[in-house]
Formats: sequence, structure tokens, C-alpha cells
Amino acid sequence: MKKIALYLLILLAAASLCGCAKKYTDMEDAQNSGATLGECIFIDNVNVSGMTPVQAVSAVEQAHTQMLKGLYYTITAEEDSLDINAALLPITFDTRDTVMEALSLKKHWPEGIEPRKLYTSMGADIDELRKALEELSSELQYDATDAKATYSPENGFTYTDHADGRALDYEHLCSGVHELITSGKGGSVSAVTSAVPAKYTSDMARQDTTLVSEFTTSFSGSTYGKANRVFNIVKAASLIDGKTIAPGEEFDTNAILGPRNEESGWKTAAGIRDGTYVQEYGGGVCQVSTTLYNAALMADLDITERHHHSWPLGYVDIGRDATISTGGPNLRFVNSGPAPITISAITDKGNKTVTVRIYGRPLKDGMRIELTSKKTATLSSPGTETVYDPSLAPGESKTVRKARRGSVAETHKLYYSANGELIDKVLVTEDKYRSISGIVNVGPRPETPSSVQ
Repeated sequence: MKKIALYLLILLAAASLCGCAKKYTDMEDAQNSGATLGECIFIDNVNVSGMTPVQAVSAVEQAHTQMLKGLYYTITAEEDSLDINAALLPITFDTRDTVMEALSLKKHWPEGIEPRKLYTSMGADIDELRKALEELSSELQYDATDAKATYSPENGFTYTDHADGRALDYEHLCSGVHELITSGKGGSVSAVTSAVPAKYTSDMARQDTTLVSEFTTSFSGSTYGKANRVFNIVKAASLIDGKTIAPGEEFDTNAILGPRNEESGWKTAAGIRDGTYVQEYGGGVCQVSTTLYNAALMADLDITERHHHSWPLGYVDIGRDATISTGGPNLRFVNSGPAPITISAITDKGNKTVTVRIYGRPLKDGMRIELTSKKTATLSSPGTETVYDPSLAPGESKTVRKARRGSVAETHKLYYSANGELIDKVLVTEDKYRSISGIVNVGPRPETPSSVQ
């Protein structure tokens, strides 16, 4: 009889262990039905025994939050590395599904038997993961840095070399991190990188600052070396020096120099006006514009405005001068090349010279340009006009303007190939320096003595 009773107790215990829990359609159904989890149930090592489904989800998710804070993914890119905290990634867990699985377990569990342990699975949406990785690992990739050329009068050009950028293969990186996430652990992923080439290299910068043309004029001698005139030359050159002109941009000399007056710091020196020398503010700047004009021609730039003086000058060949004045004649030219140009204008007080150099991309096929000019005709003299001036004493005279015979001159560009062969000759200008009549002021004639009465 005792044996039968013991057997019945064993059957009852077995039935208790093997009985099925109530089934629920979803978590809301279970929560609304007042369901609670059975005894000795752990999810991700969190004891959820006796909890409602919502309580169990909350407890497990809190544990996940703490776990992710201590989990890292190390991204290596060549010699650089970056640790990304898992809490910053869109990692998900199937916590609700696991809680529903726990609800299907029996309510009661005998003491002394190993607790029932369930584990969630980690995952991440691929698109969201990639977006997060692109943002968090942006410091591991960088744009290329273009080369840069910087001009200064003291040092000429100095260069900042280019540096290639780096890009990450995010498809590969995302796949590697996703694999670690689904395995439920942290770890390292080596990113596949590729170089991002600079668009403007050091070689390009040096090529685009090649010396294309150079021209020098002298202000030595008493005529051109007056102190005030030299001051104006130095000032004008310094204002032009270092100016950069973009492709298609026009250089306006008068705009760069500004009004030549006392307020702008210019000094009075000899300048040509109405066919004679006069003292004016900024006298001498025409030597700088003339030097610039010749350099621009030799750089094959498009001259959009240029005027010759009243007569040929001593510091440059006939037909190759360029006069300017405030509010009047101007020198303008356009950078017709494919790259920026930089103008250097340097005065040498010791040698009494002003030199203009134009730097940019070399002329096509290594070509160079020389200039040649010559007088082709001499005009007739208009003579000298006599003007009576009552302020002068009888018999006294004063030359107001010297008579000058005009002339005609042609200027050509000579194009030479890289090996020195003349390949073209192009007429630049045909200038006509008009004849200038002289003016002499004379005092009144002496009166004829009257006869004695």
C-alpha cells in the first residue's frame, strides 16, 4: 500500500512539472490577463520570476542599458583607431519575444533544480547601423587638402604641399560590426580604406606659379631719379605687388592705385600734360604702368585699354609705353589664361630699377614671347607759336612748350618655340605720337621814341 502511495506522489510531481502554461496571443493579452512569470526564471541573468510581462521587459532592458555602456567596438583604420561605445549604436534585443517565451514556461519549479535561463539575441538594422557608424567614425576619414602657393615680396612663393584624404568602406565596416553585434560581444574591426586624391597637387601649384614674363625699366639719371618721383614709383609698385588675377578677370591699374592726390599719400613730381612737363601728384607712376604693360604683353594677356604718352620716353623703346592718370587714361588687361596669375612689382633703389614679373601657368608648349618695336615714320614739325606776354619785360622770352616732331611706331610680339624657333610674329600696336607745336612767350615790343617837336 505504501508503495502505491509513493508511486502516485511521483506521478503527481511529474504531472506538475510537465503541465503546459496558458498560451497568450501577445504581451498585451498576457498583461491584460494578469499573467506573471513562473518560478526560477532568468533572462540574460536577470531574475524575472513572478514579474508581469511589462516588469520583466523593463528589468531586462535596464540590464541591457548597463551592459551596452560597458561594451565597445574598436575601429582601426591604418595607424588610427577609434573606440565606439555600443550604447551609441542602434542595437536592438528581442526582449519581448524572450519574455513571451518565458511566459510559456510552467509556473512552478521544484527547489534544488537548476533555474531556467533564457537569453535574448542582439541585432541592428543595417541601414541605421551604417548611418550611425558614418557619423561616429567620421574622424577616421578626412578630405584631401589641396596644395597652396603663397606669395610675399620678401620670399616670393612658399608652398603648402597637398595631402591625400582617406575614405572608409562603410559597407565592409558595417558588415564587420554587425557580425560582432549578432554574436553578442564587442571587438575590433579593421576598416578597409582608400585614398582620396587631392584635386590640386603640389606639382600643379608649382607649375601655376612659373615665371611667365619679366620686364625691367630704369629710373637712374637726373630726369627720372628725382626723389619724389622715385617715392611714387615705389608706392605704385607696392600697391600692385602680389595682386592675383583669376582666369577671365580684368586688372584695372587706376582702380588698384586709387586717386593720386595728397590725401592718398602721393607726392608731386614731373608728369606729362598738354604736351609739356608739369608737377603733379603721382608723377612717375606711368613708369610702373609701362613696365607692367610690357610684362603683360610678354605673358600673352589680353590688353583691353592702353594709351601711349605724348612722345616716346627714354626708359622704354618707342611704342611700348603706357600712360595713366587719375580719372583719365588707364591700363587694363584680362587674364585670358586657364589659371590665376600673380603680379610681382619690385623696386630696387640701389640699382634704380623697377621690375614686374608675372607668374602663372607656362605658355602653351613651352613657348615664350619677345617684343620688338621700331619707328616707321617721322611727322612734320608744326613750328613754334609766339605769344605776347605783358608780364615779361620788353625783349624777354620764355619757352612754354618745346616743339616736337611726331613719329609713328610699330610694336610686334615674336613667338618662339621651346627650342628657340621663331614661329609667329604678330603686330600689337601702331602708335602715332602727334607733332606738338612749340609755344614761346615774349615781352611787348619796345616803344619807338617820338620825334622832337
